[in-house]
Amino acid sequence: MSKKEIKITFHTLSLSSPSKDNNEFEEHPFFSVGDLIDYIRVLGDDDKTRKFFDLKDNKFCFIDYSNKLSIKNDTIYVGFFKSARHEFRPNLINKLTGVERDNPKELNEGDVEKTHFLIKITSSDVFLLLERNRGGISSQNFLNYIKEFKRKQLRDDGLEDKFRLEISDIASSDFMTEIKRMSRTSCAEVFIDKQLLGDEALNFSNRIVPIKKEVMLTLKAKPKECIKNVAVDMWNIFNCSKSKISRIRVRGRDDNDNSILLDTSFLCKAKSVHVDINSETGEINTAQLLSELKIMANDFE
Repeated sequence: MSKKEIKITFHTLSLSSPSKDNNEFEEHPFFSVGDLIDYIRVLGDDDKTRKFFDLKDNKFCFIDYSNKLSIKNDTIYVGFFKSARHEFRPNLINKLTGVERDNPKELNEGDVEKTHFLIKITSSDVFLLLERNRGGISSQNFLNYIKEFKRKQLRDDGLEDKFRLEISDIASSDFMTEIKRMSRTSCAEVFIDKQLLGDEALNFSNRIVPIKKEVMLTLKAKPKECIKNVAVDMWNIFNCSKSKISRIRVRGRDDNDNSILLDTSFLCKAKSVHVDINSETGEINTAQLLSELKIMANDFE
């Protein structure tokens, strides 16, 4: 049976909401994304078109399937989008004979493309694993889709739709190369051994016993400032043999103002899988790909 290599991209989802004084937005992982996926599913129970979202170039998409599962102590949602391009029905041509014939589909119909996804909700982050499908939807399409339905969800609940949703790429290539590619570094999260809380600097003594093994130290840049050099210093310390740093995450933007998240725990992770292709339709095996996504999700924390 023929197989196809499928690329999987890694992202995080964050939500910013107004602070109590409404002067600033406070950012945190989009922990309620599962509730939003459930809302979208129920929304389309009676009429699938209520889940539709228009894209560019006479294209539309919607979440056609989603399912809630658990991996260890984390919650995951697996599913897939369907998308199609309508208002386009040129003749069909046979590759073997060169013979053309009329396209039987109607003008408001289009070929279905699936884009599979997995959302993993942990106690500290929300991760998105997304199939890279040129004919399907992109990560930006995904973001715009959930923004639209987050607004609808809030309005249905009688709430103001003041929020910001953001998707950040998790780079899996060389960490230092990606840091240098950033035009601005705004935040660095450093995970350190909790024993440092009991040293001479803080002297927390035995009070650190109930604390998890790792403690996260967040370093944020002042407005319009950059802490790239600080991130580089943290990386150099991380690579020392006796380092107390176990993990580093750096947030920033590239020259095109795209949001980027670098995470040392994602270095050298696999980014592709091989799945079977239906010999009659050319479509990939959905059950197999979703199973592969679950395995990927189980491999990182």
